[in-house]
Amino acid sequence: MKFLKTYIFFFLVFSYTLISAQTTGDFRSRQNGNWNDPNSWEYYNGTIWVNPATTYPGQIATTANDVVIRNSHSISLGVDLSTSGTINSVTIGDRNGSGLASIETLTITNTAGLNTTSFTIAYDGFVTWQASVNKSLKFPANTNIVVEPVHPDEGVGGVALHDTHGLHANTTPCSNSRALEIGTSKYSSCQGAGSLLTFDQVNNAGGNLNVSPSFTAPACINQTLNLFANPGGSELDDTPINYSWNVIPPSGANYAITATENPTDTPLLLGSYIYEVTITNNSGITNTNSVTIEVTSCNKKVITNRRITYRVKK
Repeated sequence: MKFLKTYIFFFLVFSYTLISAQTTGDFRSRQNGNWNDPNSWEYYNGTIWVNPATTYPGQIATTANDVVIRNSHSISLGVDLSTSGTINSVTIGDRNGSGLASIETLTITNTAGLNTTSFTIAYDGFVTWQASVNKSLKFPANTNIVVEPVHPDEGVGGVALHDTHGLHANTTPCSNSRALEIGTSKYSSCQGAGSLLTFDQVNNAGGNLNVSPSFTAPACINQTLNLFANPGGSELDDTPINYSWNVIPPSGANYAITATENPTDTPLLLGSYIYEVTITNNSGITNTNSVTIEVTSCNKKVITNRRITYRVKK
């Protein structure tokens, strides 16, 4: 399996809307603490955030929806919940700032696992291991792992992935026992051994499989719109790669477009369109992302000068 050495996210196109809306079953961190302590979490019951939560994410089946570690909190995980209650998604980081002053951390303190197939380390997120702990972080089969690059505000020579962002690879010693397991096999380890990817390779590839859809501007009504999936990740070479595109137009009547990497569409309505792309590789790993596009008339205004004749009485 080959890996993609570099993958650049286009922040100006890729819009993050992490905490813009709450859904029943969402959890978010409320303080530093242990994952399996309800006091570490708030829970959204459909109306309000329950503070503290009465359970922790993954404790009860069908309870946890999206889980976010936020507000510079550090959560320790030392229990294997990879076969416990299903979690829709887990995101380390709230994308609210950059630099060392705003980092959200998941610390592995023993053999650990989460029953989610969507695990994202945001650009201000960090996954590290407690000193002398050489254990795996486990996920179910077909889990998609995304590692966002550090925030552009870090600038050239700023904080690098693996130091305080992404997967912590800059440790001594960097043991192969510190690993990510997907399904029944290891996917990556801190040091890398044999066919295993190192944590740095996963960081640089942006995870195991991801898409960051974009388009060619302007987006004009009744004109061809060029779309791009922009696939990336270390699992990209595990062919074949399949794409599916779902479009949500202003009318709300969803429709599909050509299932290729870079399709085209002809929007027929003015307003905001959501173009959602799903990528799936031969191993069944999948990732979904979307881009919102404002479709306008793009009519050119033609200004003409009219000759006005005035009659002047003598």
